[in-house]
Amino acid sequence: MVALTLALLASAGAVRAEGEAEPPPEALAQAWFDQLWGADAVELWTTDWSGQTLSYGVARHWEAGRPLVFVRILAPHTYVELNFLLRERDDSRLEISYYRTPKLFPQGKKTARVMSVGPITRLDRLPFAPGLPAVADVEPVRASDYTFTRLPDEIVAKKPCRVIEGRPHATDLGFDRVVYSLARETGVALETKWFANGKAVRRVTTLPMDVRDEGGRFLPTRRTVDQLGLEAQHFVMSRLMLDPVFPDKQFTTQNLKTGRFPSY
Repeated sequence: MVALTLALLASAGAVRAEGEAEPPPEALAQAWFDQLWGADAVELWTTDWSGQTLSYGVARHWEAGRPLVFVRILAPHTYVELNFLLRERDDSRLEISYYRTPKLFPQGKKTARVMSVGPITRLDRLPFAPGLPAVADVEPVRASDYTFTRLPDEIVAKKPCRVIEGRPHATDLGFDRVVYSLARETGVALETKWFANGKAVRRVTTLPMDVRDEGGRFLPTRRTVDQLGLEAQHFVMSRLMLDPVFPDKQFTTQNLKTGRFPSY
Protein backbone atom coordinates (compact mmCIF):
# COMPACT_ATOMS: atom_id res chain seq x y z
CA MET A 1 0.00 0.00 0.00
CA VAL A 2 2.82 2.39 0.91
CA ALA A 3 4.73 1.53 -2.26
CA LEU A 4 1.60 2.16 -4.33
CA THR A 5 1.07 5.53 -2.65
CA LEU A 6 4.64 6.53 -3.38
CA ALA A 7 4.30 5.44 -6.98
CA LEU A 8 1.20 7.59 -7.37
CA LEU A 9 2.95 10.58 -5.84
CA ALA A 10 5.98 10.11 -8.08
CA SER A 11 3.82 9.93 -11.18
CA ALA A 12 1.99 13.03 -10.00
CA GLY A 13 5.29 14.88 -10.07
CA ALA A 14 5.64 14.02 -13.75
CA VAL A 15 2.05 15.05 -14.43
CA ARG A 16 2.68 18.41 -12.79
CA ALA A 17 5.28 19.17 -15.43
CA GLU A 18 2.44 19.06 -17.93
CA GLY A 19 0.51 21.66 -15.97
CA GLU A 20 -1.85 19.42 -14.02
CA ALA A 21 -2.38 19.42 -10.27
CA GLU A 22 -0.45 17.29 -7.81
CA PRO A 23 -2.09 15.33 -4.99
CA PRO A 24 -3.67 17.48 -2.28
CA PRO A 25 -1.52 18.25 0.77
CA GLU A 26 -3.63 15.88 2.90
CA ALA A 27 -2.60 12.99 0.65
CA LEU A 28 1.06 13.97 0.86
CA ALA A 29 0.86 14.09 4.64
CA GLN A 30 -0.95 10.76 4.96
CA ALA A 31 1.57 9.08 2.62
CA TRP A 32 4.38 10.20 4.93
CA PHE A 33 2.52 9.13 8.07
CA ASP A 34 1.77 5.73 6.49
CA GLN A 35 5.46 5.20 5.77
CA LEU A 36 6.59 6.28 9.22
CA TRP A 37 3.88 4.69 11.35
CA GLY A 38 1.56 2.63 9.16
CA ALA A 39 2.95 -0.81 10.02
CA ASP A 40 3.21 -2.75 13.25
CA ALA A 41 6.85 -2.47 14.21
CA VAL A 42 9.56 -2.82 16.83
CA GLU A 43 12.28 -0.18 16.77
CA LEU A 44 15.42 0.08 18.90
CA TRP A 45 16.95 3.54 19.29
CA THR A 46 20.04 4.97 20.96
CA THR A 47 20.89 8.55 21.83
CA ASP A 48 23.45 10.44 23.89
CA TRP A 49 22.31 13.06 26.39
CA SER A 50 24.43 14.93 28.94
CA GLY A 51 27.28 12.45 28.58
CA GLN A 52 25.08 9.38 28.99
CA THR A 53 23.97 6.86 26.37
CA LEU A 54 20.28 6.00 26.45
CA SER A 55 18.75 3.01 24.63
CA TYR A 56 15.05 2.33 24.33
CA GLY A 57 12.67 0.16 22.36
CA VAL A 58 9.39 1.20 20.75
CA ALA A 59 6.72 -1.40 19.96
CA ARG A 60 3.79 -0.18 17.85
CA HIS A 61 0.57 -2.00 17.03
CA TRP A 62 -2.64 -0.93 15.31
CA GLU A 63 -5.89 -2.23 16.75
CA ALA A 64 -9.29 -1.26 15.32
CA GLY A 65 -7.69 1.73 13.61
CA ARG A 66 -6.06 3.02 16.80
CA PRO A 67 -2.33 2.95 17.62
CA LEU A 68 -0.94 1.28 20.72
CA VAL A 69 2.64 2.16 21.62
CA PHE A 70 4.84 0.58 24.28
CA VAL A 71 8.18 2.22 25.13
CA ARG A 72 10.73 0.25 27.14
CA ILE A 73 13.98 1.70 28.48
CA LEU A 74 16.87 -0.70 27.81
CA ALA A 75 19.86 1.27 29.14
CA PRO A 76 21.24 2.60 31.38
CA HIS A 77 20.43 0.01 34.02
CA THR A 78 19.08 2.67 36.40
CA TYR A 79 15.97 3.09 34.25
CA VAL A 80 15.30 -0.41 32.92
CA GLU A 81 12.14 -0.74 35.03
CA LEU A 82 10.65 2.36 33.38
CA ASN A 83 8.06 1.63 30.68
CA PHE A 84 5.32 3.66 29.02
CA LEU A 85 2.06 2.70 27.37
CA LEU A 86 0.51 5.23 24.99
CA ARG A 87 -3.13 4.71 24.04
CA GLU A 88 -5.86 6.71 22.37
CA ARG A 89 -8.93 7.01 24.58
CA ASP A 90 -12.52 6.88 23.35
CA ASP A 91 -12.61 10.70 23.37
CA SER A 92 -9.56 10.66 21.03
CA ARG A 93 -7.26 12.07 23.72
CA LEU A 94 -3.88 10.50 24.32
CA GLU A 95 -3.33 8.62 27.59
CA ILE A 96 0.21 7.80 28.73
CA SER A 97 0.54 5.28 31.56
CA TYR A 98 3.58 4.07 33.54
CA TYR A 99 4.37 1.92 36.56
CA ARG A 100 5.75 3.74 39.59
CA THR A 101 8.47 1.23 40.35
CA PRO A 102 9.86 1.50 43.91
CA LYS A 103 13.35 1.49 42.39
CA LEU A 104 12.80 4.93 40.83
CA PHE A 105 10.05 6.56 42.83
CA PRO A 106 9.84 7.47 46.53
CA GLN A 107 7.84 5.27 48.83
CA GLY A 108 4.26 6.41 49.31
CA LYS A 109 0.67 5.55 48.52
CA LYS A 110 1.31 5.94 44.76
CA THR A 111 4.38 3.71 44.66
CA ALA A 112 4.02 0.29 42.96
CA ARG A 113 0.93 1.46 41.08
CA VAL A 114 0.13 2.08 37.43
CA MET A 115 -0.41 5.80 36.99
CA SER A 116 -1.17 8.21 34.17
CA VAL A 117 1.39 10.83 33.26
CA GLY A 118 0.09 14.31 34.08
CA PRO A 119 -0.67 16.95 31.45
CA ILE A 120 1.78 16.56 28.59
CA THR A 121 1.92 17.89 25.03
CA ARG A 122 3.20 16.21 21.90
CA LEU A 123 6.37 18.30 22.06
CA ASP A 124 7.14 17.31 25.67
CA ARG A 125 9.57 14.50 26.31
CA LEU A 126 8.51 11.29 27.94
CA PRO A 127 9.25 11.94 31.63
CA PHE A 128 11.39 10.58 34.47
CA ALA A 129 14.58 9.67 32.53
CA PRO A 130 16.86 12.26 30.91
CA GLY A 131 17.12 12.33 27.13
CA LEU A 132 13.93 10.43 26.26
CA PRO A 133 12.20 11.25 22.95
CA ALA A 134 9.26 13.62 22.69
CA VAL A 135 5.76 12.20 22.43
CA ALA A 136 5.71 13.41 18.80
CA ASP A 137 8.59 11.02 18.00
CA VAL A 138 6.75 7.87 19.04
CA GLU A 139 2.99 8.50 18.86
CA PRO A 140 1.41 8.24 15.37
CA VAL A 141 -0.85 10.98 14.04
CA ARG A 142 -3.37 11.07 11.19
CA ALA A 143 -3.72 13.60 8.42
CA SER A 144 -7.38 13.97 9.39
CA ASP A 145 -6.24 15.54 12.69
CA TYR A 146 -4.94 18.57 10.77
CA THR A 147 -5.90 21.08 8.12
CA PHE A 148 -3.15 21.06 5.50
CA THR A 149 -2.09 23.63 2.91
CA ARG A 150 0.64 23.51 0.29
CA LEU A 151 3.63 25.87 0.59
CA PRO A 152 6.25 26.66 -2.08
CA ASP A 153 8.69 23.85 -2.84
CA GLU A 154 12.14 23.98 -1.27
CA ILE A 155 15.54 22.34 -1.54
CA VAL A 156 16.51 20.55 1.68
CA ALA A 157 19.83 18.70 1.99
CA LYS A 158 20.24 19.20 -1.78
CA LYS A 159 16.99 17.34 -2.45
CA PRO A 160 13.84 18.86 -4.02
CA CYS A 161 11.00 18.77 -1.52
CA ARG A 162 7.29 19.36 -1.50
CA VAL A 163 6.40 21.51 1.50
CA ILE A 164 3.12 21.29 3.40
CA GLU A 165 1.83 23.07 6.49
CA GLY A 166 -0.48 21.43 8.99
CA ARG A 167 -2.63 23.20 11.57
CA PRO A 168 -3.97 20.82 14.23
CA HIS A 169 -7.63 20.73 15.13
CA ALA A 170 -6.71 20.23 18.81
CA THR A 171 -5.48 23.24 20.75
CA ASP A 172 -3.50 21.56 23.53
CA LEU A 173 -0.62 19.98 21.59
CA GLY A 174 2.09 22.53 22.41
CA PHE A 175 2.16 24.00 18.90
CA ASP A 176 -0.23 25.65 16.46
CA ARG A 177 1.30 24.62 13.14
CA VAL A 178 3.84 22.17 11.75
CA VAL A 179 5.70 22.29 8.42
CA TYR A 180 6.95 19.18 6.61
CA SER A 181 9.53 19.26 3.81
CA LEU A 182 8.91 15.97 1.97
CA ALA A 183 11.55 14.64 -0.40
CA ARG A 184 10.04 14.14 -3.86
CA GLU A 185 12.03 10.95 -4.37
CA THR A 186 11.02 9.12 -1.19
CA GLY A 187 8.22 11.10 0.48
CA VAL A 188 10.29 11.26 3.70
CA ALA A 189 10.23 14.46 5.76
CA LEU A 190 13.83 15.63 5.60
CA GLU A 191 12.83 18.53 7.81
CA THR A 192 9.90 18.99 10.20
CA LYS A 193 9.38 22.27 12.05
CA TRP A 194 6.85 22.98 14.80
CA PHE A 195 5.71 26.54 15.59
CA ALA A 196 3.92 28.14 18.52
CA ASN A 197 2.75 31.75 18.47
CA GLY A 198 4.82 32.43 15.37
CA LYS A 199 8.07 31.08 16.82
CA ALA A 200 9.86 27.89 15.76
CA VAL A 201 10.02 25.70 18.88
CA ARG A 202 11.21 22.34 17.51
CA ARG A 203 12.96 21.04 14.42
CA VAL A 204 13.75 17.48 13.32
CA THR A 205 16.03 16.77 10.36
CA THR A 206 17.10 13.63 8.52
CA LEU A 207 19.79 13.42 5.85
CA PRO A 208 18.95 11.53 2.63
CA MET A 209 21.86 9.16 3.33
CA ASP A 210 20.12 8.14 6.58
CA VAL A 211 16.91 7.01 4.85
CA ARG A 212 16.55 3.23 4.41
CA ASP A 213 14.33 1.39 1.94
CA GLU A 214 12.42 -1.34 3.75
CA GLY A 215 10.54 -3.08 0.94
CA GLY A 216 9.26 0.16 -0.55
CA ARG A 217 8.79 1.86 2.81
CA PHE A 218 11.36 4.61 3.26
CA LEU A 219 12.28 5.17 6.90
CA PRO A 220 14.72 7.52 8.65
CA THR A 221 17.39 5.69 10.66
CA ARG A 222 18.93 8.82 12.17
CA ARG A 223 17.24 12.00 13.34
CA THR A 224 18.62 15.23 14.71
CA VAL A 225 16.33 17.11 17.08
CA ASP A 226 16.74 20.81 17.82
CA GLN A 227 14.35 22.07 20.47
CA LEU A 228 14.12 25.59 21.78
CA GLY A 229 16.36 26.02 24.82
CA LEU A 230 18.03 22.60 24.54
CA GLU A 231 21.17 21.25 22.92
CA ALA A 232 20.85 19.31 19.66
CA GLN A 233 20.24 15.59 20.12
CA HIS A 234 20.86 12.73 17.68
CA PHE A 235 18.71 9.59 17.66
CA VAL A 236 19.97 6.51 15.80
CA MET A 237 17.88 3.44 14.97
CA SER A 238 19.92 0.32 15.73
CA ARG A 239 17.27 -2.31 14.92
CA LEU A 240 13.97 -2.51 13.06
CA MET A 241 11.41 -5.29 12.77
CA LEU A 242 8.29 -4.75 10.67
CA ASP A 243 5.11 -6.74 11.29
CA PRO A 244 6.52 -8.63 14.31
CA VAL A 245 4.69 -11.17 16.42
CA PHE A 246 4.00 -9.49 19.74
CA PRO A 247 3.97 -11.28 23.11
CA ASP A 248 0.59 -11.74 24.75
CA LYS A 249 -0.50 -8.72 26.79
CA GLN A 250 2.27 -6.59 25.24
CA PHE A 251 0.06 -3.51 25.12
CA THR A 252 -1.57 -3.73 28.54
CA THR A 253 -1.13 -1.87 31.81
CA GLN A 254 -0.11 -5.17 33.43
CA ASN A 255 2.96 -5.23 31.20
CA LEU A 256 4.12 -1.87 32.53
CA LYS A 257 5.28 -3.73 35.63
CA THR A 258 6.77 -6.81 33.95
CA GLY A 259 8.21 -4.95 30.97
CA ARG A 260 7.87 -7.82 28.53
CA PHE A 261 9.16 -6.84 25.10
CA PRO A 262 9.57 -8.62 21.74
CA SER A 263 12.88 -10.49 21.44
CA TYR A 264 15.50 -8.75 19.37
